[in-house]
Amino acid sequence: MAMKTESSIFETEKTVQVLGRTLQDALARAKAGSIAPVQSTSGALSQFDEKAAIEVVAQGRGLVGGSWAVQVFVWDAGQKRTVELVALGDSGMARVMDGYRNSISMQASLKKRDEIAASLR
Repeated sequence: MAMKTESSIFETEKTVQVLGRTLQDALARAKAGSIAPVQSTSGALSQFDEKAAIEVVAQGRGLVGGSWAVQVFVWDAGQKRTVELVALGDSGMARVMDGYRNSISMQASLKKRDEIAASLR
């Protein structure tokens, strides 16, 4: 089953370096268990993908069950940076079939996405 996504986009005048350091702190506070580069889905054509200055996916465990996951993209547009945070979550049916502990909660991901966004704004 396909993963659900929900994006939040904003612009800032903060530098990529400031955003990167702030993101490190925000993900530490969010207790991200893993932080990894976003993997391209373009395969052999990935060299033609538009690359952001920062492209990571962070994931952590929820308190009750399930996990959260958020992708973070920062594009440098000269005077401003565009920040996109994408909350990821399994569909309700996938959560039932795979079990809540082995799934990614959209609700938990949205909460973490908004916490991270507040830190980066």
